Amino acid sequence: MLVLPQSLFATPASIDWNGLSQENAWLQLGHYRSGWFGVRSQVDDPDFFLHPQGATQPARELEATYLALQDALSSDLPEDQDVRCRYPARVHWLNQRLDLQLPARECEDLDAWLTRLDPAGLTLVFPSAYLNDAASMFGHTLLRVDSRDRQRRPELVDYAIDFAAEVTEGDGAIAYAFKGIFGGYPGYFNLMPYYEKVNEYSNIENRDMWEHPLSLSDEEVHRVLWHLWELQGVYFTYWFFDENCAYQLLALLSVARDDLNLTQAFSVKTLPVDALKALDQAGLLAQAPVFRASFATRLDTMARQLNTEELPPTRQLALDLEDPNDVVIDASLNAAAIYETASEWVGFRFQHQSLPREEAAPQQHRLLVARAGLRGQRSGLAAVTVPDTPPHLGHDTARWGLGGGWHDGSNFLSLKGRPAYHDLLDDPAGYLPNAAINLFEAELRYYPDEQRWVPWKLALVEVGNYLQTSPVFNMSAWRVQADWQRTHPEASLTGHWRTRLGAGYGRAWGDSRVLMGYGFIQSELEAGPQAGVDPDETQRDYAAGMGLNLGGVVALGDSVRLLVDAQGIEFALGNRGRLLEVQAGLQWNFHRQSAIRVSTHWSQRANIEREASLSWLRYF
Repeated sequence: MLVLPQSLFATPASIDWNGLSQENAWLQLGHYRSGWFGVRSQVDDPDFFLHPQGATQPARELEATYLALQDALSSDLPEDQDVRCRYPARVHWLNQRLDLQLPARECEDLDAWLTRLDPAGLTLVFPSAYLNDAASMFGHTLLRVDSRDRQRRPELVDYAIDFAAEVTEGDGAIAYAFKGIFGGYPGYFNLMPYYEKVNEYSNIENRDMWEHPLSLSDEEVHRVLWHLWELQGVYFTYWFFDENCAYQLLALLSVARDDLNLTQAFSVKTLPVDALKALDQAGLLAQAPVFRASFATRLDTMARQLNTEELPPTRQLALDLEDPNDVVIDASLNAAAIYETASEWVGFRFQHQSLPREEAAPQQHRLLVARAGLRGQRSGLAAVTVPDTPPHLGHDTARWGLGGGWHDGSNFLSLKGRPAYHDLLDDPAGYLPNAAINLFEAELRYYPDEQRWVPWKLALVEVGNYLQTSPVFNMSAWRVQADWQRTHPEASLTGHWRTRLGAGYGRAWGDSRVLMGYGFIQSELEAGPQAGVDPDETQRDYAAGMGLNLGGVVALGDSVRLLVDAQGIEFALGNRGRLLEVQAGLQWNFHRQSAIRVSTHWSQRANIEREASLSWLRYF
C-alpha cells in the first residue's frame, strides 16, 4: 500500500478552493463554462463528478477530488476506486499545482491502455465536406494517436479519437435533424482503429482528408489521453451547430496546457474548419498538413488523363469486364495507363457499386497480369494534385456586409450578416470548388426617404452541389433554397412578403475556380401575401410551379469572380402566372478576409422590378 506522508498534504481548510478552482486548467478538466445562470459543466453525465453538486460547483468538485486523493493514499483501494487511476489528468494537475510529490501508483488497466496506444503525438484529421449527408455538410474532425513504432505500427493501424452522437435506431432524416439541432442525442468520445475511419470517409463516402500533426510535447499528449480516459463512457448532450465533434475535440485538447482554452470563442457555432483555425491561432498546427485523396479523387484524376481513344477500351475492361486478351489496344495508345485506370475502376466498383467479389477479383488479377506484361513501359499518369490552400487557410466562415443600393426608385443602406459558410462568389481557396452552403443570411435595410429600418430578407438555407460529370462519374447537380423576403419597402410588413422554397436538379460542367456552368429543372413553392405572380387577381396565399434555371460562374483573373443566374418559372397552382428573373454578381476578393461585391437583380412578375447594390464584405 502506498501511503503519502502526512507532511505532504495540507489540510483541506488551509487551501483556497474557490481561487484554485477558477484557474483555467481546472475549468478545462471539468468542462466548466460560464453562462446566463452561472458556471456549469458541459458534461451531462452525473457519474463524471465526485461531488453531488460538482456539475455547477467547481470548487466543491476540486475539494472532493483532493479528499478522494487523500483517501486513496491512506488506504489500499482497488484500481477502479482509486482517484489516481480513475482521474489521472486531475491528479497530475493537482500534483504539479500543489507540489504534492505523489509516489507512483501502478494502474494496470490505464497502463495497458496507454501501452496499446503507444503515443508519440496527435494528429487532427479533417475529412472534407460531404453534401449528400446533412450531418457532414461542413466536414468533420477527429484525432489520430500517432504511435512511436512506425515500422510495426503504420499510421493506418493507429487509433482514432472521435466524438459523435449516439443516434436512436430507427430515426429518420427529419427526426435526426431535429434531435441533432436541439440536443436530442447523447454524444460520446470513441476510440477505434484509424483505418476504419479512412475506409469510412475516404473510401466509402469519397471525401478527401487533411491530416494536421499537432505541436505537442510528450507530457501534453499524455495529459490529453489521461483526460480521454476520464471521459470513457461519459456522455455530453450533442448539439449539431455548437457542442459537436469539432467543439468537443477542442475541449479535449484544451487540457494539454494550463493556459489553453480553445473553445472560448465558440458560443453559437463550431464548424470543423473553425476548429482548425483555432488550433492554428494557438500555434498547434506547426507542420504542413498531409493530403489524403479519396478513392474517387484518385480514380477521377487517372481517368481525366486518358485521351478520347483510350477511354473506350478502359470502359470495356472496367465496366464490361472483358478479358484484356480480347481487347485490342492500338499501339499508339498508352496501354499501361489503360490497364492501371481500369484496375482502379474495377476496385471502385467493388467498393462502391456492389460489383461482386467473384467478378471483381478475377478481373483485377487479369488486369494486373496484363500490366505486368508491359515491361519497361510507364503509364505516365500523374498523381493527384494537392490543393494549393488547405481548408484552414481559406476565408473565415462567418460574414457581414455593409453597403447600399437602389431598388425601384428608392435608395437604401444595407447591413447583412451570415453565420455560415461559403457561396460561389466567395474566394474558393480552401473550400470545395463546386459547392455552396449559405445559412441564415439576414439583411436589414435603411431607406432614407422613409427614415426607417426595414427587415428585408432572411435566407434560411441555400445549398448547392454542382457536381460535374467526368469520364468515370455520371454526376447530377442539385440545389435547394429557402428564404423569406420583403417585397416593398414602403408598405406594411404584414402584407408585402413571401416565403419561397426552391429545388433544382440537373447538370453542372467545369470547375468554379476557373469556369463552371449549370442547368436545372427548377421547382418553386411560394407562400405569403405576395406569393406567385398576381396575388391581387386570385387572392391566394400560395403558388407552385416549375421551370428552368441556368447559370454560371467564371474567374476573371486571380481575385475577381462573376456569377450570372437566370430562371423562368410557370406557376400552375395558386396565384398563377410566369416569373422571369435574372441576377448577376461581380466580386473582388482583394484580401482573404475582405471583398467588394456588386449585385444586380431584374425580375418580372405582374410588374418589373430592378435593383442594384454595392457592398463591402468582411469575413470573421
